[in-house]
Amino acid sequence: MRQRPRRFLYVFCVFLLWRPVMVSAQEYYGVPIEDGGVAFLLDVSGSMDNRGEQITGSIVRGLAALIQGTSAERSKIGRAIIDRAARTGTATQISKMESARRELVRALDSLRDGTNFTIITFGEYTHEWPAGVRTASPAGRSLARQYLAGIYAAGGTPMAEALQLGFQTPDVRTLFVVTDGRPTTGEVLRLVQSLQESRTGRRMVINTVGIGSDQDGGLLCQLALDNEGIYVRDGKVACTFSPCSADDGIVTFYPPSSVKKHPSVTSICSSAKHPDCTPKLVYETMLSEARFQTPGRNRTKVRNCLDLDRPDPVTIVINEDGLEATTYTRPGHPLHAGKITRIVKQQNDDVVVETTGAGNLPLADFEGIDQELMEAVRGKLQTPEPAQTAQTVQPPPQPAQPAAQPEKNTFDIWKKDPAMTKKKKHEQ
Repeated sequence: MRQRPRRFLYVFCVFLLWRPVMVSAQEYYGVPIEDGGVAFLLDVSGSMDNRGEQITGSIVRGLAALIQGTSAERSKIGRAIIDRAARTGTATQISKMESARRELVRALDSLRDGTNFTIITFGEYTHEWPAGVRTASPAGRSLARQYLAGIYAAGGTPMAEALQLGFQTPDVRTLFVVTDGRPTTGEVLRLVQSLQESRTGRRMVINTVGIGSDQDGGLLCQLALDNEGIYVRDGKVACTFSPCSADDGIVTFYPPSSVKKHPSVTSICSSAKHPDCTPKLVYETMLSEARFQTPGRNRTKVRNCLDLDRPDPVTIVINEDGLEATTYTRPGHPLHAGKITRIVKQQNDDVVVETTGAGNLPLADFEGIDQELMEAVRGKLQTPEPAQTAQTVQPPPQPAQPAAQPEKNTFDIWKKDPAMTKKKKHEQ
């Protein structure tokens, strides 16, 4: 009886793999695949054979049979998985190669018919698959699955050679680079810059995917930033080019599918009433305290892609020239998961804060933040009355004093004033 919950769990996992996969858009590792042709650059170095993802290896090895096989074949594979789990008590991990292969099969299945694609592997050797650039079709996808089933992991990580081959491939607009390690040959960033400069027409978009703890996160992030791409780190989007620059990298995770938007514009102060009310003043006040930026604590200003492994749950990227502050959080953050941008700008006579982005925060939370910011700015604008400037003032004319009388003897006064005489006697 104690084994039933475990047996049921594994049966349920098999059922999840049996069910048809509904593909709503063409994408790879969650990153949309743009029209215009795509080349998948897959790292097949020896390290890709290492175990990684916690998932039953038997399921992956029998994936084709589960999807394409008969009910009897599926039942046989399911029973084998359950028996293996019952004997070992644990699930087998799959290699990073198997994980990348599976994601690429899904990407191929998501391609719309007529989309150009090709596959380039780099490891012991760097070469394009024999079919070259193909048009997505049932026959083309089937041929690609057969090819992917036969690749193996060996050699180093010649990423530079793979990128150069990708740039030389005709009818390709986007490159996806999937790797688990650091390049073993060539200056990747310098090479790609040279290839982009020599390219005629539109620039090549380069998306990067890092797998495992040995990946060169700084390089993959910068490669995506410099080439209008997206960097995916272990299945989560780590940075995109759109709100970044080479100096301000996005270094923490946010889900690319966040759809809740927060369009909000709040007037903070009026320049017509207060000449000192400027966008710069409001922006500096907003950055002075974390509570004026977005709810939550533990924020860190980020400057480059080399801070990828910082443990901070919230990261703020500062764009001082544009008077912007963008907050990024990891998925699962208790307050909000996503990115939120706060921009200070002049709007007619008012200085306003425009809040846009994605996440789980309601607008009421931002209204509370803006109210606190408004009060802080108001406190800076309410300066004390200026002191009057000191001026030299002529004293008013004094009335003429009477002629000085000879000084009287105090004794004479007492003698003439009985009260004074009486007071003197009392003191004695």
